[in-house]
Amino acid sequence: MPTTVAAVFRNGVLKPTRKLKLRPNEKVKLQILRQRKEPAAKKLGALAGAFSELAALSERDLAAAKRLWTRSLNKQIRPLPRKGPRR
Repeated sequence: MPTTVAAVFRNGVLKPTRKLKLRPNEKVKLQILRQRKEPAAKKLGALAGAFSELAALSERDLAAAKRLWTRSLNKQIRPLPRKGPRR
């Protein structure tokens, strides 16, 4: 299962910011995503801890996801019959 982990690049070495559950000499594949100055995790609060992948999202990623979600929601709402309030 993929895991997202923040890391710091220093002196030519990537150092994870938390302990990894890996065996010695285990090979892994890395995908490098540059972190923006203000990580979205600060605004996500407890959600970032519950879903570690959210911590890697940028403001731009969140804005794009919000646009897609809104567009999809609007497509689902459009066919619904419009009725006035029940009395």
